[in-house]
Amino acid sequence: MTGNSSKRTPQTASRTRTRFDMGLTLSTTRAGRRTLLKDSAHDTPTRASTTEITDILKLGAAVDAEDKENSSEEGVHAAAGQEVYGFQRRATRKRGGSSLRGTGRSVRGRRGGTARGGAARGSQERASKDAKEEEDDDDEDDEDDEEQVDDNNRSFDGRDGGSSDEAGDADSGYKEQLDDFTHSGPAYERYFENLHSTKSQKTSDNTLSKLPPQTQAESRAILSKVPTKHKSELALLESLHRRQFRQWYFELTSGFNIVFYGYGSKRRLMNIFAAELGSDAPVAIINGYFPALNLKQSLEKIAFEILDLSIASGSVADLASLISGYFNSSSCAVDKMYIVVHNIDGPCLRKHQTSLAVLASNPRIHLLASIDHIEAPLIWDTSSITRFNWTWHDLTTFEPYTVETSYENFTTEAKELGPRGVLHVLASLTENAKGIFRILAEYQIAESVMDDTPESQKAGSTIPEMPYNSYFTACRDQFLVTSEMTFRSQLTEFRDHKVIQSRHAPDGTELVFIPLNAATLGTILEGMD
Repeated sequence: MTGNSSKRTPQTASRTRTRFDMGLTLSTTRAGRRTLLKDSAHDTPTRASTTEITDILKLGAAVDAEDKENSSEEGVHAAAGQEVYGFQRRATRKRGGSSLRGTGRSVRGRRGGTARGGAARGSQERASKDAKEEEDDDDEDDEDDEEQVDDNNRSFDGRDGGSSDEAGDADSGYKEQLDDFTHSGPAYERYFENLHSTKSQKTSDNTLSKLPPQTQAESRAILSKVPTKHKSELALLESLHRRQFRQWYFELTSGFNIVFYGYGSKRRLMNIFAAELGSDAPVAIINGYFPALNLKQSLEKIAFEILDLSIASGSVADLASLISGYFNSSSCAVDKMYIVVHNIDGPCLRKHQTSLAVLASNPRIHLLASIDHIEAPLIWDTSSITRFNWTWHDLTTFEPYTVETSYENFTTEAKELGPRGVLHVLASLTENAKGIFRILAEYQIAESVMDDTPESQKAGSTIPEMPYNSYFTACRDQFLVTSEMTFRSQLTEFRDHKVIQSRHAPDGTELVFIPLNAATLGTILEGMD
């Protein structure tokens, strides 16, 4: 059988297949006969008898002869095809014979065509019969292979029966790991699944609005309990700054002005230095961090109380020129003075830098200032910097801005806006709306100046109120509104931002007012200009 198989063509080899399952060599013939020849795993002798082997050899010789015949018939089939429009068409069978048409050939004679047709018909019948037998052999082979695999598995389990418990435990552990890997997947896949998970995440309902309102006094009491850290280092830093007092004084007397920068509140240390300067000349301190600061009033106090000037007040620029001209005269009673400005970059002083530069340019007026905003130098142009004639000193103290931030309206229970909030609201309104606000603010300032009695200083009596009809008439006379409907809509916008409020008097008259004092309103009006 081995010698015949070596001479077998590819078509013949396809009819005899060799399967390898669990180390057993199975030789399967076309007729479906199977013989176990050799166990390659254990090299045991075959169980086939001599008679069976002889039958197998005979059957192999018959299969080889039939394969040779089939190969010759397949050559006839190939020649019987006809190339039609680029593809091969097999020969068709007809009654009473078969006619084969080849490319470039013609059928010669009726007898030759009939003889070749009969031979082709017989070969086709045998080919169809062989194909059916091969399909049956394949089905039987598959069933036999499955049975053999089951038998080998059972024999393998029998040989390893001594360690069946350990194998069972190992299999159960492996199954658990496999199940865990199947459900959760690899680590990198679980990472992206958790990162882009579509499941609803639990969020807390605790918001800042649910916190109880806290007053500024309560906040200060809580912050005062926080222990101070690095006390020795801060004390050393302050002592180093105090050593610079003589240098600062020398620079001031040399015609320079000083600006301090750095992290931390510089207010306390500057006040200590100003107290020492008080023995040399008068000192005026301006708190630029105050949100309702009115520089005009500060300059008026300097002119009237320090310089003893009785000239009528004017604008900020006029007062600055008046004070600078006083020190330029030879008959002045005050030889020189010091002006200390905390946070010269404050919101209320940013638009008055030119007036302050006029004061600083006088050689007999010495200016000390501090800045905390990171963009503070941008408020000065080249001309202002030349007039200020600054010398810069780092005054880092790491002290908290307790006093500077004490005027901020940060509590949740505040019922009125500060000057910053009002200016922010006015910046988003039209010019007519700003004119409506100005009329009411000027009315309240005028009424506050006229009613300067001790009773008017009590809480609840310091804010004058303007009747609604008078307010509407004044706005209409200034051509700010054309109808009462327009006036109502403007008031509604102010009421929504709590800038203007109203109430009804006992007689039913509607009274309108701004919930701010006269000083704050004056600061706001200057900011609008």
